[in-house]
Amino acid sequence: MFLFHKPEPLNEVELLAPDYRKVAFCESSLNPRAVSRTGKYRGLFQFDQRSWEWVGGSPEITPDEASVSEQYKRARLLVSKQGFARAFPQCAYKTGVVK
Repeated sequence: MFLFHKPEPLNEVELLAPDYRKVAFCESSLNPRAVSRTGKYRGLFQFDQRSWEWVGGSPEITPDEASVSEQYKRARLLVSKQGFARAFPQCAYKTGVVK
């Protein structure tokens, strides 16, 4: 007799497209609540508040307070406007997303 268990839900971070996952790993070690030492950069993709709001993020919250799906949405918008090389210059090259 086999026992079937309902699978655990996937962590939202595991659902990121490969290039975004690489950048997020580089930026925050895949931690959506990460905050830089200075407090300027926050969240999975280490947005500063100005960039966050420029791509439609709420001024009422900081990026690290937003859901993973919201952070991912804002990262995709930033990349659509600037490309990976400008949006995430260090990590895009470091991870090989941009060659």
